[in-house]
Amino acid sequence: MQTNFPWLIALLLLAGCAGTSSKVDDSEAVLKSVQDAQQAEIDMRNPDMSAAIAALNDGKLVVAKAIFLGLTQRYPLAAKPWANIGLISFRRGEWDRAQQSAEKALELQPEIAVADYLLGMLAYKKNDAPKALVHYLAALEKDPQHAHSHYNLALLYDTYYQDIEKAVFHYRRYLELSTSDDEATLAWVKELESQFAPEGDDDAS
Repeated sequence: MQTNFPWLIALLLLAGCAGTSSKVDDSEAVLKSVQDAQQAEIDMRNPDMSAAIAALNDGKLVVAKAIFLGLTQRYPLAAKPWANIGLISFRRGEWDRAQQSAEKALELQPEIAVADYLLGMLAYKKNDAPKALVHYLAALEKDPQHAHSHYNLALLYDTYYQDIEKAVFHYRRYLELSTSDDEATLAWVKELESQFAPEGDDDAS
């Protein structure tokens, strides 16, 4: 059951000689910052981004990766293509490439949740549960509605930390946010909920 982001680059203006300042640099700085923002901002309204996501969802990983790589050339400051390239590498079992792509995405856009989500999955694959926990929590701090981070965090609390109460909370958040029914997870949550009683039930009356 495994299976989205704003900033400007600061530009230093050069002062003119002999105590005079240049007004030309001001307009160039504004233009540069706007161009940087445009290169960084990319979403599903971009037809190539939409096509790449569709190919990814259809399992056409080679096609999707080629489109995403093209987007990294045209939008060199955009993090989303790198994050998705990382997800493709993860699906193909290319852990090192997935790690590099996720780190590149975070370098370009530190607030991108899906990159931390990917790093969490990679850490879990390497049996580093504490590091996976850090990344899943970071992903949810950036995007509290990232359903799959809730699910993976629940799984971690469930199987590694054996903190059933926290596991149930994140399973429930995943189920609330998921766009499809997940009867298996729902049944498992109900099973877990039956294992602990609300506080106060064991107190003497």
